[in-house]
Amino acid sequence: MKESALAARLGDLRLDVVRLASLTTNAVASGTEALVDGDLEAAQRVVDDDDEVDALRHSIEDDCLVLLADPSLAPDDLRFVAGTLRVVYELERSADLMVNVAKTTWRLRPHPLDATSRRIVERMGRQAAVQLRVAVNAFADRDCSWASALADMDEAMDDLQRSLFRHILGASTRDEAAVVRAVQLALVARYYERVGDHAVTIAEQVQMVVTGARASRRRRPMLALGS
Repeated sequence: MKESALAARLGDLRLDVVRLASLTTNAVASGTEALVDGDLEAAQRVVDDDDEVDALRHSIEDDCLVLLADPSLAPDDLRFVAGTLRVVYELERSADLMVNVAKTTWRLRPHPLDATSRRIVERMGRQAAVQLRVAVNAFADRDCSWASALADMDEAMDDLQRSLFRHILGASTRDEAAVVRAVQLALVARYYERVGDHAVTIAEQVQMVVTGARASRRRRPMLALGS
């Protein structure tokens, strides 16, 4: 492949990754809004829109396979293409998690979220979207300084997860409906925490692309509900 054509293909690949990230962060925002508002129509749109995420992921993977067969790829570009395969997987899985959040809207009907749960879920949605944007921008720009911020940002998501767990466990009502709601909200907290983990994994690809060395992930303590 000629150098100019190769550069164009790599540029298109970068733009497609950013586009996929935009679809995913839109799913985070829309899924969160549907859940906190109890909006079944909005939740269904999140579910339906996931087909576009899947299709774009598959298209990007096909482009990566073509590029990987090009012997003229520079080492850092080769690592970028290989890293893209991991990044699009993490983005697609994040969107799948938001489909799960959206589907929880049906499971919680007809009971709305209480004010505290609503506030925490909204914050988790904002945190997840920010982490994904920072991670993908760092990857697209090959910027290790931004990537290094993700581990600290993810601690904020863990704190929010703990807050929601404490609120759920502290509820005074223990009827069957309340137990069902508590279980569903615990799963929602886990979905957002996993999105944060996907963002951290995306950020870890940046060092590999730029330096060829794998980032070492900090070991985090087990989640302590009472802390």
